[in-house]
Order: sequence, then structure tokens, then C-alpha cells
Amino acid sequence: MTRRVKVLFAIAAVCVVAAAGYAGMKRQAAVATLAPQAIVEFTQRDLHIVEPQPLERTLPLTGTLAPFTEATLKAKVPGELVQLAVREGESVEQGQLLARIDPTEVQARVAGRQADVAAAHAQLAWAQKNRDTQKALLDKAFISQNAFDNIQSNYDVALAKLRAAEAELVVARKSLGDAVLAAPFAGMVAQRHAQAGERVALDAKIITLVDLSRLQLEAAVPAVEISRLRVDQAVAFRVDGFAERVFSGRIERINPATVAGSRSVNVYAVIENTDGVLRGGLFAQGTVSLDRVEGALLVPASAVREEIGQNHVYALIDGMVKRKAVKVGPADAAGRVQVLEGLAPGDRIVKYNLGSLREGTAARLAGPQAEAAR
Repeated sequence: MTRRVKVLFAIAAVCVVAAAGYAGMKRQAAVATLAPQAIVEFTQRDLHIVEPQPLERTLPLTGTLAPFTEATLKAKVPGELVQLAVREGESVEQGQLLARIDPTEVQARVAGRQADVAAAHAQLAWAQKNRDTQKALLDKAFISQNAFDNIQSNYDVALAKLRAAEAELVVARKSLGDAVLAAPFAGMVAQRHAQAGERVALDAKIITLVDLSRLQLEAAVPAVEISRLRVDQAVAFRVDGFAERVFSGRIERINPATVAGSRSVNVYAVIENTDGVLRGGLFAQGTVSLDRVEGALLVPASAVREEIGQNHVYALIDGMVKRKAVKVGPADAAGRVQVLEGLAPGDRIVKYNLGSLREGTAARLAGPQAEAAR
């Protein structure tokens, strides 16, 4: 066999081998194409069924409760505190006697003012008699007009001194009443600042009285949120020590200016404490109701994904995972968002970001509830 014939036989053998390999690859590709695709299985806990629900938008509030009405009674006259009739925690009625200051000094002052009034009356009587005498002489031209004017001036001065003495007597008599401290409103004694037997100075604190029938919650709200608040909005809150009991109130006032250095605005809510269980100084945490939307489509915030500024969710439709673009509102306190566009009632979406989901992936429900959920 010639060399040329051998070469031709070798080339033919290589071609046969290559053809066989190509055929094998095609068979493997065909087998791979016919192989079943992987199916993602979900449980009922992995999915959320979109249903219309009421949505209440709220804003968190925290603050300290304080009595709406509080007064610290002070000594209006100096003297010895001879009686202190109440103690901390006792209830008092409006007008009830709380404390009494020794009136001896005040009585002495009243007596002195009464003496001043009597002296002023005597001086006025003498000045009037002198004026009447001089008036008769003036009428007969026995004295000059200038001389009579001096007598008239003395009379006017005596009359003014009498009026001043009478005014001081009124003040002194009022001080006599100020020696007795009475409750200006019905409430409870919060603190006694003095004890019976002590000498108290003018304006010294005696008793602090509070009215717990109405309380005030003062809370600082960020300035960016203040436009969402208005007077009479409902407030719900909890207080430490009262388990899960929820108390209610309403916004009564909104401060017109921000707090210096904090960029927050103080909001004041009023709580009707009719049963008297709440106390001043308790820390409260709650929310203010902004508005309520009926029939809102709510989904967990964890189900919404964002890519390149676009929000979407993964829905289970006809046994396939489908990506659906959505438009959502802000999240509420429960971690839910309102879907404004993109979903309809009855849609089933994936609650959590599983990371490996892709558009078009085959999916099905697993577990005993799978048939009922279809």
C-alpha cells in the first residue's frame, strides 16, 4: 500500500470518530432537554394572600403624664403655721380647710390700720370745721381768697389721707382671711412643703394640690411630621405597670413653635382619668391616629423588593413564579405597606426575600393545605 493510500485511510478514521462524538453530544443535549425542570415548593407560611383590610395610619408618641390642673399653695402672710389639716395622698374638696397660719400678727396689723382710719377721720373733721369757718369769713371779705385756698388744700389732704387709710385697712382685713388656706379645687394632696409649728415667710410653699381627674401627655413630635397632626385626633397609649391595658385621649393643643435645638414640636394630649388609676409622672408610650383607610390591600414590607428604584413582588400564578411591579405607600407600625397599584385581591405573593427566586420558576404548594389553597 502506498503512502498516499495510508494517509487517506487515517483521515477517514478521524472523521468517523468525530462524527460519533458529535452524535453522542446531540443525544446528551436531547436527554438534558427532556429532563424535568426543578420545582420550588412553598408552604402556606411562605405566602401571603392579598385581601382588603382596614388600614389605620398612626404616629408614635412618647411622653410623661402630668396633672392637667396643679397648684402650689403659698403663704400670703408670714407667721407660725399652727395647723396643717391634710397629708399626702388625701382627697380634698373645693373650699376645704388645708392649713392655718397664726393670725396674731395680721390682727395687730388690722388694729393698726383701724387706728390710722380713726386718726384720719379726726383730722378730716378738724379740717372740715376749719374750712367751714374760713368760708364764712371769706364770704364777709374778712380773709383773702388765697388764705382760704390754703385752708381748702388742708381739707383735701386730710380727705385723701382718710381714703388711703381705709384702703390699707381693706388690705389688712384681707390678709386676715389669707391666714387660712383653703383648697381652690377638688383634688389630692401631692406634697406638704412645711410642717405644723414652723414659721413660714411670705410666699413660702405650704401644699401642692393636684387634680387627677384629667391628665396631660406632653410629647415631642418631629417637625417633619407635624403637618399630619391636628387638634382632636385620637391618642392610644400604654403605661408601665398596667399590663396590656390601653388608655385613650385626644390632642388638645399643638405648640406653635419648635423646641430650640431639637427641631421638634410639643404636642399636648388630654386624658380623662375618670377611675383615677393613672398618676402624674408615669411614662406613656402610644400612637396618635392619623387616618383610616377601608379596604386597603396590605402586604408585609418584607415581600417588597426594590431594584433600580422600582418596587416589585413575586407572585405565585398558575404554578409559576411571576414578578409583578407594584406601587406602595409607607409602612405602618405593624410592618405592612399598602399596595396602591400592581396587585388585586386574592393574589398570592411570597412573604420573604428568598434571594434565589427567578421569573418563570415552576412552583407549587407543599403540605396538607396545598389543595385547599389552589
